[in-house]
Amino acid sequence: MPVKLAHLLIEALTWFIIVTTLLTFIPPHSRNRPINRAIELLDRLLEPIRKVVPPIGGVDLSPAIAIIVLQLIDKILRGL
Repeated sequence: MPVKLAHLLIEALTWFIIVTTLLTFIPPHSRNRPINRAIELLDRLLEPIRKVVPPIGGVDLSPAIAIIVLQLIDKILRGL
């Protein structure tokens, strides 16, 4: 049961990262408050990764790295 709950949380967080990353492409002046809050939360979550892996060629790879790490954790947990 705890592994299944962890899997659901990891899946939800993965989708949050994907959707919120896509929302960053909306111009700031046309975003509403919930979108801005989600982007702020995502920035806080990704900040530790950004400190280790800076943008490469102007491309922020931290969302992709976060998703890869989450998927690895999920695989390890489900493999137990």
